[in-house]
Amino acid sequence: MKRKIVLFCEALRNRAGIERMTVELANLLCDECSVTIITIDPFSDAECPYRIDTRVDVRSLNYSFNKSLFSPNLKNIRALRNILKEVRPSVVIAVATPMVRIAVPAARRLGIKTIGWEHFNIFAGSKIGALYKALAPWMVQDTVVLTEADAVDYRKFLAPRITVIPNFTSIGVNAPSDCSSKILLAVGRHAYQKGFDMLIKAWAKTDAPGWKLRIVGSGADREANERLAEELGLGERIEFKDSTPAIAEEFRQASCFVLSSRFEGLVLVLIEAKMMGLPTVCFDCPNSPREVVRDGVDGILIPPADIEALAHGLTDTLKDSQRLAEMGAKGREDAMLRYSPEAIKKLWLNLIEF
Repeated sequence: MKRKIVLFCEALRNRAGIERMTVELANLLCDECSVTIITIDPFSDAECPYRIDTRVDVRSLNYSFNKSLFSPNLKNIRALRNILKEVRPSVVIAVATPMVRIAVPAARRLGIKTIGWEHFNIFAGSKIGALYKALAPWMVQDTVVLTEADAVDYRKFLAPRITVIPNFTSIGVNAPSDCSSKILLAVGRHAYQKGFDMLIKAWAKTDAPGWKLRIVGSGADREANERLAEELGLGERIEFKDSTPAIAEEFRQASCFVLSSRFEGLVLVLIEAKMMGLPTVCFDCPNSPREVVRDGVDGILIPPADIEALAHGLTDTLKDSQRLAEMGAKGREDAMLRYSPEAIKKLWLNLIEF
């Protein structure tokens, strides 16, 4: 009989890394496990941007999540507990630490193992949020973080039972880029975290004749970033595109990937870029680029938030087409080895089969 697993998350309607990985993990585990996804927000298959395996059962509490640390979220706890009593899973994975606040009391005395799955480093966000992240591991049987650096930070707070399991991607089934175009690619939400404002300023200082920066993504800061590009006279050197499910084609059309984030968890899009054969130029922001990118081998690490250094790094990297292709090939080989679905599935099954 298959082990029953529940993935508990806030929503599945946004094109975001956490929601995508929730679906990806559910799909990955459903060969070995009976998997249910439970969302807090109302769920509509038509609104979900990701393909969910037909074997995965999706249910919703049909409420909303009160993010205040002082809200008890009693309606959500009661509704989740009722579903858990019906489904009777052996494991509940709370997707992102705030979900722990609901999953733990809902599963109390039901004989269910609870696992927290945190996607951001402990210091991302507010100081109160960081304190809660440090306390959450004491409430669950295991906490999964995405990088070794995250694990070190949690252990500084004496957090128990921290397990490192990176995200994974199956994008490697697609043919990689041949690094023959002059397109520098950035992908992500137009938000403060992603640092596109710094990237645009660095691009204005980059000496790369014939190259175009393409930023793929949507978000609240897009108009401001477009205005900044216009003010800096980058009209012919930069292109803004909406987020797209056909991201593999965007990688294939590019010859280099750039990450300008101020902070990150494990950057899935960076792993995807490597797996699609792109060399990478990245801010060495907390917490994951240096765990994904091998500096000087398949990418270049730039001091965090150093716009001048990013411009110099891009100038040096983009002028050598042969080096771009060599770094891209090495990156793809490394990413396929470390971040394939097969490699990550083993880690999750080892954790679940207690």
